[in-house]
Parts: sequence; C-alpha cells; structure tokens
Amino acid sequence: MILADAIAEKVTSLLAEMSSWKGLAGSQFVKQLSIFLGWSIEDAAHKVERAMQESFLDSALNRSSILAHGEGMEYMPRKPVPAQGRISILNQGKHPFTIVREREFMSDARVVFTLTDTVVVPPGERIEASVQQRSCQTLEFVIDERRPFYEILMGRDVSPRIVSFRVFVSETGQAFQEWKYDRLLTNSYPDSLVYDEFYHFTDQIGIRFGNGDFGKIPDAGAIVRIELIETEGDIVLLEKQSLYPVDEIRDDTGQIASAQILVCETIQHGENQEDTEEMRRDLHYAPVYNERLVWDNDYRYFLRRRFPEIVFAVAWGEETAEKMWGYHLEHINKIWICAYSPDRDIKDMAMAAVREVPFMCRNFQWYEPEHVQFSLRIQGRILKDCILAEVREAIVQALDVAYGKSSPARRDVVLVHEVYEVISSTGYFQKDSGAWFEIEIRGQPRAELIYQMVSISMDETSIELAYLDG
Repeated sequence: MILADAIAEKVTSLLAEMSSWKGLAGSQFVKQLSIFLGWSIEDAAHKVERAMQESFLDSALNRSSILAHGEGMEYMPRKPVPAQGRISILNQGKHPFTIVREREFMSDARVVFTLTDTVVVPPGERIEASVQQRSCQTLEFVIDERRPFYEILMGRDVSPRIVSFRVFVSETGQAFQEWKYDRLLTNSYPDSLVYDEFYHFTDQIGIRFGNGDFGKIPDAGAIVRIELIETEGDIVLLEKQSLYPVDEIRDDTGQIASAQILVCETIQHGENQEDTEEMRRDLHYAPVYNERLVWDNDYRYFLRRRFPEIVFAVAWGEETAEKMWGYHLEHINKIWICAYSPDRDIKDMAMAAVREVPFMCRNFQWYEPEHVQFSLRIQGRILKDCILAEVREAIVQALDVAYGKSSPARRDVVLVHEVYEVISSTGYFQKDSGAWFEIEIRGQPRAELIYQMVSISMDETSIELAYLDG
C-alpha cells in the first residue's frame, strides 16, 4: 500500500515533533492508524473521481446522471411503443353483439390488450379485429399554490410505460377543460391553456405550466386530471392464445354474450422506453434538434425516434421535387415524407405524428418508397481448417445486417470498400493467412432518386468458395 506507507511516514514525522507522542512513532498503533487513514483518503479520492466522471455525459455510468444531463437540455426520451396484432372473435350465441373500440381484454398473464376498431359479430360467425397492448389510467393532482412554471411529476412506477397522455384542468367552480401540449411553451400567450412536458432525473415524466407570459398559470386549488395510455412495451402473445373481456360482453338483447376470443396474428413489435445508452447517443443531437423539424435529417431523426422499427426514412421539399419532376405550382410549400418499416404499414402513423408537431407549413404528402436491389458475386479461397458452409453462412449474415431490407442497422449507401470490410469482419479472411476473396457488384447499388431504398438480394447473390491449394 503505497498511500499507507506515505501516510505512516507523514504521521511519524509529525509525532516526532510532539514530545508527548514521540515514543509512539514506531509503534503498532501508529502503523494501523496509518493504514486506516490511507484507506480513508483513497476512498475519498475515488469518490471525488467518480463524481467528476458523472459530470460528463460520455463518461457517466449512473442512469440518473444521464437523465440529469438530458433534463438540462430539455430532452424527452422516446416513449414505448405498444405491441399490436389481430384477434378473432367467435359469436357462440344466437344474437349479434357489438364490441366498441377501446374495449379491454386480458390475457392469462393479466396483461391488458385494447381493441382499436368497433366490430359487430353476427351469431355463429367469426370476425377479426386489431388490438394493441395498452391500457388507460387517470391521475388527479391538486394545485397547492399559484406560482409560475408549476410542475407536476407522475410516479416512477408508471412513467416508463406511458405512451401518451392528455391534460385537463378544472379551476375553481369550472368544468374540466383540456390544456394543449406546447413544446418549451414557444407558441403561447399569457392566456394560453398550454403545458410543457419534461423528464426528471428521477425517472419521472412531468408537466410544467406557464408563467403568465408564456402560458397561463393555473389557480390555487385547481384540479389537474391526466388521462394516460400506458403499455408494457416489448411483449409477445402467440397465436391461439385466449383473451378474456375485462367487462362482460352483452348482445343486442342485453343478455351476456357467449364469445370466444383468440389471437389469430401474433401480438408483437412493441418497443420499450428509450434505454440509457440510446439516450446517451441521442443527447448529442438533442440540443440542435429539440423537436423542431427544419432539415431533412430532422424528419428522419424524428420518425425513427417515434417508430424505432423504421429502417428507411427520407423527407424532401419543393427544391428537390423540382429537380426530380420539374417546376410545378403544386410543389410550393409541400414536404414529402417517405419511410419504410418491415414490421407494419407505417404510413398513417408517420403522417399523424408529423402533423402533431406545430408548423407554419402543414402541407405534407406521403410518398411510398421504391425498393431497388443489388447483388454480389463473391469468389474466394479459405483455409482448410474452416468449414465451407459455416463461412458462407457467416458472410450471408454479415451482408444481411449491413444491407438487408429488414435490418435496423442497414446502411443507406453501398460503398465497395465497406462491402469488403463487412465480409472481412467475419474473421475468415485474415490478412496474413493467405485466405482471400473478391467481389463483383450487380444490379443497382445506389439510389438514383431520393425515395429509393437500396437493399441486397441474397437470393441473387452468389458465393463461390473453395479451399486454398497446398
């Protein structure tokens, strides 16, 4: 223990100057005291170093520290996405019944699923319908005093599961009135009924009201009602599993209906709330973006945060449109949105999300992505201690991750040197081993138009491998 030895030397020198303690200078007591002081100083130094580490975003380890950095930037983590699928409803009775949208069902594991459309089920027939894994909850708070930027925090148990919420305020003697979300209160006036949303470092979603200049201040005694939609996020319920209505289903005669409800399309593709490492990466871009859609990359970032399953997203305006299609009056002040998700049709949800953001221009147009593909001809020689089938499978998997149509890590641009790097990353073609390969690119490896999504066709890709001679 270098530090303990230094402490012992220091203590000894100090005691030597004190006549009443001089005799203890070389004693076991002083030695053990030095060890104790050494460990104490080392522990204090380590805690100071760790505290300094937590003050920087890239070196912070604790989630609360990263959340604190995010709160300082007014950053909102991506909310969870409900899993979705389809169910079949069999009417086993003699009379039709109607199940309205937002009706809740429960699985054997007591997970709640919500119907997204109203369905009418005739007697003896089976009807399919869409469901999402989400449920509703209402929270109420009382404003204890009238003050600027009044804040309300929701519980840590519910915050990570919140998909969305609406805020209603009942001031003294008045009915509940919905207040609208206004990011950073940037579009508000002294009497605007608005609130801002923030994420506290304690892992709690909060809302903040105005200060009388930017948004109205709620009166003391006002009741705030928050209607939540929450989800468990990444869960799966397989086909043929049963669901049970939370409340009894009644047919058109008012009698309890006999219904069998089964999952007919696996309920999946949910997403959990943004995790800590994802948040750390996104925080680098957050101060520039901050919920403002200005440049084309802003739209891409926005859509991928709202819908993590999106693997391709672009946006363009009238200038790019004129280059592609020529000058036309209909192009003025129009923004085209183009995105692709391998899991579901993203069109309606993406357009709804974009339209929710305050804009001066709201003239949006959806454009379906055009899929173009390329293929490779790969020829190579490998070492004799390798198995051809394993090498081939490793190459296929690496290429699919980098350029596959459904890969979330896919690359939008196909560069020859990067293709070589992807294949070399399999580890079967070390530089000094003698193993080698060469590639030939076929098809269309580059997007000629902004809405073209380039991916690899593994069916048309040929991999010709053999062993090295000798």
